Amino acid sequence: LNSQQCALGNPTGARPLRCFKEPPHFGIGSMQSMSIRVACPLLATCGLVAGKACSSGVAVDSRLAAACAADEASGSLGLLQLDTAAARASLAAPAPAPATRDLVLQHVPFNFGHTIEKVATIGSGVQNLPKYVTLQGLEGLEGVPKSVLWGTVDAMKREGAEVWGHLNPDLNVQSNVTGCPLFFTPGKYWPEHLAERYFGNKTIFGMLRDPFERLVSMFRGGNLNLGDYGGSYPEFFAKCDVNGGVKQMMKDYLAGDIYGGECTFVPQAEYFDAPYGIALAVDNRRFPDSVNEVFAQHGYSDFHIETDDIFHVTGCPNVWAGDLDCETRALVKKVYARDFELLCSKFGYCDDSENTCIQGVPGMCPGNLEAKRQAATTCS
Repeated sequence: LNSQQCALGNPTGARPLRCFKEPPHFGIGSMQSMSIRVACPLLATCGLVAGKACSSGVAVDSRLAAACAADEASGSLGLLQLDTAAARASLAAPAPAPATRDLVLQHVPFNFGHTIEKVATIGSGVQNLPKYVTLQGLEGLEGVPKSVLWGTVDAMKREGAEVWGHLNPDLNVQSNVTGCPLFFTPGKYWPEHLAERYFGNKTIFGMLRDPFERLVSMFRGGNLNLGDYGGSYPEFFAKCDVNGGVKQMMKDYLAGDIYGGECTFVPQAEYFDAPYGIALAVDNRRFPDSVNEVFAQHGYSDFHIETDDIFHVTGCPNVWAGDLDCETRALVKKVYARDFELLCSKFGYCDDSENTCIQGVPGMCPGNLEAKRQAATTCS
């Protein structure tokens, strides 16, 4: 988003809005031709009018406020919209809502949870990305009534939506156990009343990812300005030294920083632990096909993740799990022993020295994959 579209800034000085001076390189299609205007609900959340500013001191462009006022005068839904025929068509075609829908997502960090939540809440397609950006901007706001946040979500969500994970305002609180946002915290650590409200008696599903490949992905996100999420290792990223970066991640974890990086280094197995653990494991190696199959099996025929929906990393495109040396691999196996056990028991991936990448997502495997396979580290 450009500077005008990011003019809302951060209303409360909480978690920053993720705005970009260039189109975000998350694997989403080009946004350069899009004409975007800001939603009335978000302006209302900030308590803004033309010429005023959020408490952060960031001025709001008067044209954005004027667009909001025009929306209100016309009686529109006040959504963050694209001035394209595709966007209008998507609003005119509500999706079916089968009665058998019984899933709820436990968001395991860095396992495509943001993509799943975007499609489930807003819908598939690039035309829905601006609404997602607006809802993500509500994440972590303090002092705003939950009723206001839910009103914004309800105004923007798709027909038959499931509001999972970080887009659910009830989960925008900090865990007293981990210090991370609740939506990134294993369910076993949630306050009982929130866990019961969110998970209830639904089928809890979540992604399970190869630890080597997952850590490489975290490292590759070093160019996306994600703050603490996934850690920050600029000295290694500048040289695309994935081995040095992952080794440092493991040393930090073993030194006691177990909830660092917004809980991205917590073993995935902890999200399977009772109470409120994942009951339905979904194979991250086969993403997005594996998730789309689960959606279809559980009555969500209107939910479908397309390639352009997928948020993914892009930095250091030619590094992969096979670049990790034997010392680093031993540290990973020590920290994530239970994750490797789950991969074996759930999917039959029982070789804990295997080098993998996600071939169903463009850019998640090195371009010279066969040559990289030949040169990959082998350890006795």
